[in-house]
Amino acid sequence: MYWISKTFHRLNRFQRRLFVFLAVLGPGIITMVADNDAGGISTYAVTGSKYGFSLLWVFFLLVPMAYYVQEMTVRLGAVTKRGHAEAIFEGFGPTWGWFSLADLAIVNWLTLVTEYIGMTAAMRLFGVSPWVTYLGGGRFSRASSRPTCWAG
Repeated sequence: MYWISKTFHRLNRFQRRLFVFLAVLGPGIITMVADNDAGGISTYAVTGSKYGFSLLWVFFLLVPMAYYVQEMTVRLGAVTKRGHAEAIFEGFGPTWGWFSLADLAIVNWLTLVTEYIGMTAAMRLFGVSPWVTYLGGGRFSRASSRPTCWAG
């Protein structure tokens, strides 16, 4: 670890500031890019084929907003040591808290549905039956979600 500290101190002022800026910026960018799933990619493709580059200006508005929302949520958790739902329950009451959790459950379920739709559409290009894709995808997701090591 000594060499990392030494290398950091050898950089000039601009390079150090750029390094720190990229280190702070990184988690927000990774979280924002993680939203590219099968439903999103298919939506992007259809929208791009219909409108071309005429809606590209919207990205200059949406990308900073998406980044800042993710960043604010991460900072809220880091500072308060609580999750987003707990902050909603405390700040806005149980009605909005339960609404937020129900909304999250519904959106996560719909995202899972779009994942399966994307898998079946992609595998249909190769002539694989949707049922085979569905059953194979379910088997793979169950196998990959098992714990690899058991404590105790």
